Amino acid sequence: MKIFELCLAAAMALAIPAAASAQDATQGPDEPMQMLFQVPGVVAFMTAPKPLENGHKQVWTWLFLKQAIPSGANNLALEWDIDCAAGTVRTVRTATYQDTTYVRTDPGPAAGTAPAAGTPGAVTMASACATERSRTRPSPNLTAVRATAAQTLAAQH
Repeated sequence: MKIFELCLAAAMALAIPAAASAQDATQGPDEPMQMLFQVPGVVAFMTAPKPLENGHKQVWTWLFLKQAIPSGANNLALEWDIDCAAGTVRTVRTATYQDTTYVRTDPGPAAGTAPAAGTPGAVTMASACATERSRTRPSPNLTAVRATAAQTLAAQH
């Protein structure tokens, strides 16, 4: 349950008014993704890690929420900068969606930190830094991921 509570806390932080923070128009990618985790109320998928010039990895994690946060968003796409050697993650930006409608994108912090155990950052880092990838077949695109997430959330009690 810790992951759900942390996801909800992170999502609530994004419920600030649009004028309160700088934004950009970057949206989460539409590319193959694998399920990262599922807990009651949340299903997460991630893109394949991409190497960056500085030796870090870039990963996007999509969080699909059973209940919307106060801003109305129920899907979040988080872009991560992961330093496997240092054991740190940084949320580069978070794009929010209300169902399939893009709402806004907010920047993340300037510096990376060691993620707390059980948080989305820790789970994403562990998967991105693993030497062996999951053998599950990835969903081919965002449409398929959304459908799988909706089915998974609908089946949760």
